[in-house]
Amino acid sequence: MDDLSAVASVIAVVQISSQVFDLCRTYYLEVKEARKDIQRLRDEVTLLQDVLASVADLADAPGPAKLSILSLLNQPNGPVQQCRTDLLRLAAELDSGQGNDRMRKIGLRALKWPFSSKDTDKAITAIGRHKATFHLALTADQT
Repeated sequence: MDDLSAVASVIAVVQISSQVFDLCRTYYLEVKEARKDIQRLRDEVTLLQDVLASVADLADAPGPAKLSILSLLNQPNGPVQQCRTDLLRLAAELDSGQGNDRMRKIGLRALKWPFSSKDTDKAITAIGRHKATFHLALTADQT
């Protein structure tokens, strides 16, 4: 996989994480009961976005080691792909919790936070693992 497609994959994950962030923002504004959980998830997604932006910047950094780390992260079923899969699943669950299309069309919103605190903790833990993996790759790159 060339460097350009590796960076494109990382940028795609950043875009998905932005979608998750936006969905969380909608819930935060509309659902009062789960604000603490929503805020924790939003914060973790924001931190992941920051680390992913640094990973994407590896393509512009000098040296072949940096590009090989980017290639390793972007292997099939590697960290980038796993993170993408987890974020897509999270986005789908958040999107499905916003009520059906018919209710949206008539102006009724059946917005309910789709996760228990335990489910939110699991999502935050998964995002944290991805963040740690990418951060570790960045740290290894600096040695």
